[in-house]
Amino acid sequence: MQTANCDRCYHRKSKCDRVQPCTSCSKSGAQCHYTDRARDRAIRPDVVSRLERRLAQAENRNKSLAAELAKIRSIGPPSSNDDTPSTVSQHSRPNDNASRRSDVAAQVSILSTNAAGERQYLGSTSGVLFADLVRASVDVPHSRHPSPPSTIHTEDSPDTSEDVRAEIPRELPSKRLAQKLIQAYLDHDFLCYPFLIPSEIYKILDCLYSAGLASLTCYELFVVDMLFAISTAQVSKYDWRQLPSAESHHARAMSTIGDVLRLGGLQSLHAILLLCQYRTGSSIQDNSGSMWLLVGIAARMCFEMGLHKESAYPLTGPGDDDTTAKRYVLQESKRRSFWSVLCMDRITSLILGRPCAIRDDDFDHVCPNEDATISLPSDTDRQTLPFVFKHILTYRLLCGRIVAALHRKKSSEVSEQHVLRIRQELCADLDGWKHHVEQLHLEQTSQTSSSCHLSMEWYNLLYSNAMLILWRPSPLLPDVSHDATSLQFIFESAKQSITIYASLHKSRKINYSWITIQSVFLAGLSYVYACSRHFRSRWRNPSQPSLHKDPTTIEVVNDTRACSNVLVAVSERWNALRNCHEVFDRLADAVLSDAIKLQTAQAQQMAQAMLPQPVNVNNSTFGNALITARGSTTFSPLAVDTEFLHCFDDLQQLYNTQQIEDPIMELSQDWLGYLGTGSDLVEPTYQISGY
Repeated sequence: MQTANCDRCYHRKSKCDRVQPCTSCSKSGAQCHYTDRARDRAIRPDVVSRLERRLAQAENRNKSLAAELAKIRSIGPPSSNDDTPSTVSQHSRPNDNASRRSDVAAQVSILSTNAAGERQYLGSTSGVLFADLVRASVDVPHSRHPSPPSTIHTEDSPDTSEDVRAEIPRELPSKRLAQKLIQAYLDHDFLCYPFLIPSEIYKILDCLYSAGLASLTCYELFVVDMLFAISTAQVSKYDWRQLPSAESHHARAMSTIGDVLRLGGLQSLHAILLLCQYRTGSSIQDNSGSMWLLVGIAARMCFEMGLHKESAYPLTGPGDDDTTAKRYVLQESKRRSFWSVLCMDRITSLILGRPCAIRDDDFDHVCPNEDATISLPSDTDRQTLPFVFKHILTYRLLCGRIVAALHRKKSSEVSEQHVLRIRQELCADLDGWKHHVEQLHLEQTSQTSSSCHLSMEWYNLLYSNAMLILWRPSPLLPDVSHDATSLQFIFESAKQSITIYASLHKSRKINYSWITIQSVFLAGLSYVYACSRHFRSRWRNPSQPSLHKDPTTIEVVNDTRACSNVLVAVSERWNALRNCHEVFDRLADAVLSDAIKLQTAQAQQMAQAMLPQPVNVNNSTFGNALITARGSTTFSPLAVDTEFLHCFDDLQQLYNTQQIEDPIMELSQDWLGYLGTGSDLVEPTYQISGY
């Protein structure tokens, strides 16, 4: 007697008496088969027929693509030995290209979902998910930069993607300029995302300009184009007219993205990381959404490859033979790739106010240390550069802890005292991080390096931004965040951030990115928020100010104008709408008006205090009360509060169009809640004693 149902009863989900043949099959006259499902996997006839049909379609499609490729090569064969490849005429029509792309995408999707008989999961190696998501987030003009005729390759297909190079014109920069662009990448972007091996980059570059395009694989072509795009996007912001557009390099890289993502593994992960780097500094729109999407994909690729586990890194050193050394370099590249993804995850989660894709409990290995085998090429000057990636990563992890501890959904199980204790511990950890960074003595390297990552100013900026995250209004501390201590920290941190941003902009070391726009606007809004809270406290109770001292008029002018100048500069280079800095300018003018009123009232009080005043000796509170000046002035609500109410719809519109993100709106909501709603928005006039 069998121990499991027969195949027919199993698929029909009917009762089986497990005899040979069973009663159900005997009555219906059907064949009765038993399969040991613990050892053998049942292959249904319809699955086999479907595979045969798809295989026939793939073979026919490959034949047609081979014919098209032969036709294109016959029209204009590319020269593979020239240092600068010639431009090849494109005779294919746009409609044919579009139909080819849609047909190929459909075939890839069908083969990826049905070739193995499983349609429930699309793994990273299929290439379908990545190609669709990346192409959806980046608009590449088909007329100028058409896609390759095929993204499907058989095992016999060459890795050099000659079909891509035959159809897309490549105007590579001169070798001298290319070397400068690569060096610019290594001097700046590589410092905070060191997942590529510098020696391998230079090998690819030398091979490109010595043996031509045909000597490179699709992955190597993609890396070169993306490095050119990233470097050009950064350098061109300082000198817009001398270098070609970074979008041309990016478009060429995107033409091979399907082939690269099809490779899977570490190469696909590097492709995603390079795309994220480009979106950090490029001028394309909707960067925050595409960054969030790509970083999430990269995080899941790390989990799929097991890069979050220490067991993925068995080698402790390069060893004595070349084979072990190569394996070690590959291993450390994987390790650094994981930590680079984690840094990007923390940045996007912090700026967008969204949950992290990689939690602290998800990995069990530590940050890598500096390793001479995978560091920058040996050079007398570059050997002295400190390994700052470890400190940057420590900061990103600390910011993630701050957000997870303070800026999350309020729970009744967490007491206020517990949250306050955690905040003090995080503040101490932040001070400890700053102390360790100071031990690097970056003042010695900042004079010779143009990268902000080697400037102590930038790390002081990170410290101030983290203090803003730590002390700004929090869901877990809605009332405590309004006390004088918190407001003083917010004011000082915002002022320091604005000052450093202005200094970095003046020294041409600022990162012109959407991340900078968010950070500068949040710092400026926090500054205005703190000033408004202080001015309101001064009007209501002059003896209990919120800040240690009143911000002077000239101080408010300098700080707000510095913030506005940085917002304008970054917005212009970012091709962003100007609503962001226009809204801030309106709030800055209003808070300046309030500062002038306060300073004028103080001057009037001092003048009136010099006049003889009648004293009421019967007043029991004489020792503690302020002397009321003659002609007490009646004041209306703060100008900045009124202007904020007028600007709130604009802030909401900026949020809806993804020009500002959740942290800025959370601070705005807190400000709005403090002012009140309904009739509370229009407050009665105040009688300010002595003002």
